[in-house]
Amino acid sequence: MAATEMKNIWPVASSDGVAVELEHGQIAASQGILMPNSPMYLSTAGTWKVSETTDTSGEPFQGLFAGLGDASATWPITAALAADTDILVHMIDPDDTYKVFIENNGTDAAALQTYVGEQYGLTVSATAGEVGYTTMDVNNANATVKVVDIEENRTYKGDLTTAPGVAYVKFLAAASTQAGERA
Repeated sequence: MAATEMKNIWPVASSDGVAVELEHGQIAASQGILMPNSPMYLSTAGTWKVSETTDTSGEPFQGLFAGLGDASATWPITAALAADTDILVHMIDPDDTYKVFIENNGTDAAALQTYVGEQYGLTVSATAGEVGYTTMDVNNANATVKVVDIEENRTYKGDLTTAPGVAYVKFLAAASTQAGERA
């Protein structure tokens, strides 16, 4: 079965109890129809772009798409946003905790206890209709997040065989806000 498209990565806990930090920014051209919480990075041009699947290029994960800056704009969006459209971005904090569905090379995977403490890469879809959908791939060793727990240890009613499983993760500083800008 292909990896789930039913949920994206999402923030669940702030380490300092402070509300999520949202920033206004402008989106770069040709980013597709974004899903809420699509991971993004600030380009050297000063516009936000959708992050790609974790690989050796070191492209950062600095924020998550949180919506449009214009509260009167139609939501959800149904077309790619024009360049320089005002957007809201949830700034990623390496101390905060996020939840993400688990996959293994494009197939839903259960959450195993052995994943806790390990570091994995993220898969970000670029396919039309699912741009920005993000899963954690346990077969991607390009570390972006560290697993701090799995849903089955907390509140999930499933078991360790339920796929897709859910991991509680923290972004690595080197892969997020500390990574700097990319072209």
